[in-house]
Amino acid sequence: MFASIVIIVRFVFLLSALMLLLLSAAAWSRRRRAPEAEIVSWLSILAAIYCFGSSEEILQTSLGAAMFWIHVQYLGISWIPALWVLLARRHHGMKSRLWILLAIPSVTFLAQWTNSLHGLFYHSVSFLPRPPFWIVAVDRGPISWLYLAYLYGASLYGAWFYISKINTSGRIYRTQSYLFAGSSIPPLAGYLIYLLGWSPWNLDVAPFLLALSVLMAYLAVIEFEFFDLVPKARSLVFNSMRDAVVVIDMQCRLVELNAAARALLPGLRSMDRGSDVTAVLYKPYGLEHLLCDSGHKVEIQISVEEKIKNFEVQALPLIASEHQFGWAILFSDITESARLLLELRRDAQTDELTGVANRRCFVGAIETECQRALRHKAVYSVIILDLDHFKDINDRYGHAAGDSVLSAVAQCILSCLRHIDLMSRYGGDEFAILLPETRTFGALEVAERIRGVIASTGVESGGKTIHLTASLGVATHDPQRSTDWVPLLDEADHALYRAKAEGRNRVARSGKSDQAQLAS
Repeated sequence: MFASIVIIVRFVFLLSALMLLLLSAAAWSRRRRAPEAEIVSWLSILAAIYCFGSSEEILQTSLGAAMFWIHVQYLGISWIPALWVLLARRHHGMKSRLWILLAIPSVTFLAQWTNSLHGLFYHSVSFLPRPPFWIVAVDRGPISWLYLAYLYGASLYGAWFYISKINTSGRIYRTQSYLFAGSSIPPLAGYLIYLLGWSPWNLDVAPFLLALSVLMAYLAVIEFEFFDLVPKARSLVFNSMRDAVVVIDMQCRLVELNAAARALLPGLRSMDRGSDVTAVLYKPYGLEHLLCDSGHKVEIQISVEEKIKNFEVQALPLIASEHQFGWAILFSDITESARLLLELRRDAQTDELTGVANRRCFVGAIETECQRALRHKAVYSVIILDLDHFKDINDRYGHAAGDSVLSAVAQCILSCLRHIDLMSRYGGDEFAILLPETRTFGALEVAERIRGVIASTGVESGGKTIHLTASLGVATHDPQRSTDWVPLLDEADHALYRAKAEGRNRVARSGKSDQAQLAS
């Protein structure tokens, strides 16, 4: 009967070791789909070594032989806690310094194998009969107790890690989270039962229960695609996003940021998780009120590699189980869109031939100036200019020459204006000029200066010099008399026709502008 018990127990341990080796091979084959499966594979191998060593230890009838197989067991169990912590941290996207995790396991392994030299792992070792087994009883030393503390700490840390993330996980991940957190319990219970002397024949049942834990981990990682989905979602959707994303909690403390955010916001790069981001993120970019309206978008400019880029910033609430636990702040690079929009606006308001403002731009500017003048009781003037005999120039020299003439005239006019004045090609060979805060006499001086410059300018075309003249009409807006700018253009246009009728190459002003000038 006793022999049958030994065979059964050994069979259970060997079966566990075999199952673990099969799990290791299966996990290793899926490491490309689920990177953390590689860690599960190594965990399975280490646990298999532990189980196999235990299966051989229970057969021994001498202390020396039993201690040899205990040494074999520590080839596996020394490193299991470190890999358990590494697995938990890898899943949640946290980096770990492997040498720190392996420090205590390394000391454990060396101390256990060299205990006969120092006695720091076992103070004493005895071999006791527990029919049908012989059991190794030990008086633990400080390094052994350190390892046990590390083992329990690592297991509890992993369980807490997964449980703490359950509330912030989607429903499809909660089953996997519970499964993985639960996988920490069997080895903890097994070691506790063994230490308290509650196990049958005082055997170490932890190897079998550890095999159960690894099986649960395998199911969570592989069968439920725990790491196949979550890390890839983090990698492909979060870390690989072109937009910068910063995740903060409700107290504006840093939770996470992706690679694009690290590159864009160097002030956050060196900050620890849990640090207040207000001074680094909000104040420099004027985003203090961004969280007040989740639909609100703010456009800001940030210097990136000595180039100014435009970004659209939006805060999205992070909600789980009807409870908001933070914000995701998105920085979308709209530099190219802003550039294209600026070009479209410029093209829509610029005359293609001369490069000056077009009629649409002039109308928008005079509407704005009219409103400003009404508010402040100010005056402004307009000039309408038309080239004399421009049709004859086109007929005689060709349209290419006519285009050169128009471009030259535009430059002549610009040379006579202030930076606050606006000149536009109003249509054909007609130009309109807006002179803010300018009364009639000032506008007449500008018009006469323009007329003189044009008259003295010759345009070279086909080896010939084309001489130009222009007629100009001037009108001044009187806020006391009119609240509209349309009649003002009509007045300037009438003055222009009068200048042409009087012989061209001259400046004329509207009669109403005369009255406005006298009144002022």
